Amino acid sequence: MLSLLPTLASFLGNRYQVSVQDLFLPVIVDLLTAALVVAVFYRSWRKDALAAGLAAGLLVLVLVSNYDGRLSTISPIFDAVSPFVGVGWVYSLVFMVLLGALAAAIGRLASRLVRLRGWSSREIVRAATIAVSVTFAIQVATVVQEFAVEWPQFFYKAPALTTTAAATPASPKPDIYYIVLDRYASQDVLASQFGFNNDEFIQFLKDNHYYVNPSAHNNYPYTTMSIASTMSADYNTSIVQQFENSTKQTVIPFNETIRQAPVAQTLQKLGYSYNLVGNWYETSNESPVADHTYQQTGIFTLLGHTFTLDNFPKIILSQSIFSRFIQASPSIGQFQALRYTNLGDVDMAHYQLQTLKDLAAAPPGGRFIFAHILVPHDPYNFNADGSISTTTNSDNIGAPVKQKYLGQVQYINGQMKTILSNIQSASRGQAVVVLQSDEGPYPAQLNDEDFDANDLDGLLQAGDMRQWSDANLQMKFGNLAAYHIPAADWTRDTDAADSVNIFRLILNSYFGAGMSYLPDCYYAYPNGRDKPLSFTSITTRLTGAAEDSRCGANGGLKP
Repeated sequence: MLSLLPTLASFLGNRYQVSVQDLFLPVIVDLLTAALVVAVFYRSWRKDALAAGLAAGLLVLVLVSNYDGRLSTISPIFDAVSPFVGVGWVYSLVFMVLLGALAAAIGRLASRLVRLRGWSSREIVRAATIAVSVTFAIQVATVVQEFAVEWPQFFYKAPALTTTAAATPASPKPDIYYIVLDRYASQDVLASQFGFNNDEFIQFLKDNHYYVNPSAHNNYPYTTMSIASTMSADYNTSIVQQFENSTKQTVIPFNETIRQAPVAQTLQKLGYSYNLVGNWYETSNESPVADHTYQQTGIFTLLGHTFTLDNFPKIILSQSIFSRFIQASPSIGQFQALRYTNLGDVDMAHYQLQTLKDLAAAPPGGRFIFAHILVPHDPYNFNADGSISTTTNSDNIGAPVKQKYLGQVQYINGQMKTILSNIQSASRGQAVVVLQSDEGPYPAQLNDEDFDANDLDGLLQAGDMRQWSDANLQMKFGNLAAYHIPAADWTRDTDAADSVNIFRLILNSYFGAGMSYLPDCYYAYPNGRDKPLSFTSITTRLTGAAEDSRCGANGGLKP
């Protein structure tokens, strides 16, 4: 029970983005850790329950609470003392033995002091057992209470995309790329709030026949609900109607909408294959409907079966006593028993960009490719020339934070030029490309000179976005929006050049779907991420124009 307490507490602290399935692996990891500790101290328990119980309890708490982080901190000491020990799992084993010896010594000392005082060790063990049991019961009851309310959110299924006409396959089928550059600000915001002229990149896009909306806005404030809206070619009305009044809310319905990808499923019915170029974030780390997934982070293979881990179980596993053993990829003869692939942010960005280049070089036709790239999203790993930065945090250490952000913008601009040129060349200009960002950067990080990460956490969790300044709202909602759609008529179709309508335009232009275009509605959080399924309209505030009568006040369209 003690081994599970840190994981349950962590789950409750992150419940808005953790599903019930995400608890399975952490629970198994904690119980295996506890079982190993019990095996070590079992014989001692029979001789001296207090000494063994205290030692086991201390060791369990250390091993299940960021064990590998502590090991990483002292690894240089191992290097200095024993340079011949060069294998990560050996460090882990030695560190565990040392911790076990220290815990045993503390347990024996405590037991001896208790006997000298004349206290009853049996009563102390009984009291400790009751305390742990009661704490565990309270935690479990709280988790069960959360699950009882949130359960329908974990298994939400997005409605299928409906068309007013029978969509028919195109001939030939042009490749369709949906490339998301996370937190890439709009042209207007880059100019007004960063003093950065992005005209060179914008002109490159226009020279290659892209329609660019310089004043575009994302319809929702953050990644998961923004991409969910685009990937369903609709507002998140269904999610809002079902869950906006729930006392416990999670972002799981948005993640599930993206994973089920109504747009992708519609294109598959029209003869397309779905190719996902994902990352570690749950919006795009996996999809059960994808035909091909290109992803190299949080990939766990056990006895030949491969699983993609969400962020919560991935963190628990990476901090556990098993982390370095798994990284050693143990095998049984030619059969690999365990393997864990988890690229860092820099390597993952390089992998995604190279994958896009490889896909662009492949024979075109009949592919839907969704790539979610976490650049210029922080951490600010890249300088403008592509070199790796040593000051990556969202602060002014090393360089002003806005300069760090712009460095990543310039880096990804150069990468996109190459990729988009390759797509253009391979498809002879016929590929459809949706180049968008899902949101703008956090104003609290980039506009506040006295930025404090703790303040940001508070702002996100419970802050009312209606209290933000106009400049901050523009930064958060202003997004990159550039479209290469050869069949579109941009003298007529500019009303569809936004996040929620762009796939309606593509389906209409190439497949005769006959879908009507939706009004421009923009929604913010009135309660922060404490209630991620509750929204309020800021359409007039953001655009200065009267709100369309079809826009609901709560994050969806009116019935």
